[in-house]
Amino acid sequence: MDEATMHPTKTVQLGCTDCHGGNVDASVAPGTSANSTEYATAKQKAHVQPRDAIFRIHGARPPDIFAKWLREPAEYVKFVNPGDLRVAAETCGATGCHASETRAVSTSMMTHTGFLWGAALYNNGAIPGKNTRFGESYDRDGKPQLIKTFPPPTGEESRTKGVLPELTPLYRWETSQPGNVLRAFERGGEKKAELGNPSRNEDPGKPDDKLSDRGFGTELRTDPVFLGLQKTRLVDPVMSLPGTNDHPGDYRASGCSSCHVIYANDRDPAHSGGYAAFGHSGNSATVDPTVNKSQSGHPIKHVFTRSIPSSQCMVCHLHPGTNMLTTYFGLTWWDNEIDGKKCIPRSRKIPRKKNATRRR
Repeated sequence: MDEATMHPTKTVQLGCTDCHGGNVDASVAPGTSANSTEYATAKQKAHVQPRDAIFRIHGARPPDIFAKWLREPAEYVKFVNPGDLRVAAETCGATGCHASETRAVSTSMMTHTGFLWGAALYNNGAIPGKNTRFGESYDRDGKPQLIKTFPPPTGEESRTKGVLPELTPLYRWETSQPGNVLRAFERGGEKKAELGNPSRNEDPGKPDDKLSDRGFGTELRTDPVFLGLQKTRLVDPVMSLPGTNDHPGDYRASGCSSCHVIYANDRDPAHSGGYAAFGHSGNSATVDPTVNKSQSGHPIKHVFTRSIPSSQCMVCHLHPGTNMLTTYFGLTWWDNEIDGKKCIPRSRKIPRKKNATRRR
């Protein structure tokens, strides 16, 4: 069932604006119609307004917002989700509440995803050391920030316990340098394009921005791993961002709410337990009459829980690099080589020169 304070223990005394913010003085007379001008005006005054219009036209969290969430002011983020890590220190982590837990989750591996970035960069020669150097974290204004361990760990603590002194944001990919300089001499490929001078042989919208055979900082000679990490969804948007909210299995909030507020994601009782009855389309079953029950992207109920179903974990842990959790469901990572033969034609067609000329 719903809880006005989100806490089913009923021992917490909170008002709506204590967590969500907004204008507590905005009100309407009892019995005012929800379709009236007075109601709409009071609602606009009471609610914190977003910058991006996409958030105004959706009663629920819009799908595929990604970095747009970071561009919104902290006041709006707090209004939509007080558990977001940009504002959790002043809501969930307030004095007398969950300060230590909020502080810990802000530097959790499930927040900074440094484990994957470090593995990808080191294993591909982009950085020389095994210790992770990069991690994802944002300040209250949504800007990337450096996170440090205080007091700094000793070398022995880093070696034996894996405690890192700091994690920094990823470099901008266009300023990166290739880790393995010998890759510039790999056989095959065509002449590389130059900045501002694309090649006519490249596919439209798909520049061949790989290594060049010239010196550092010339042509498009950058490290493809840094570029790949910023463009490829190797992991689900981590806890600093909400889920994609665009299909079953990807509905969730951000920060503390990403685990402790349940969304309808999985209809299998073996994965969702009692939440399976609410389907998998991200619809709400709240008693709140203002929530659209047919719109995806709302939590099932306005309530926290510590009984988190495994289906909630799978929202993030089903993507490459993090889907080790599928073993608990009896599943395995599909080996692409199993069907490799179906991708290769039985007989090769070698185009003749005259046909190649004709196509041009």
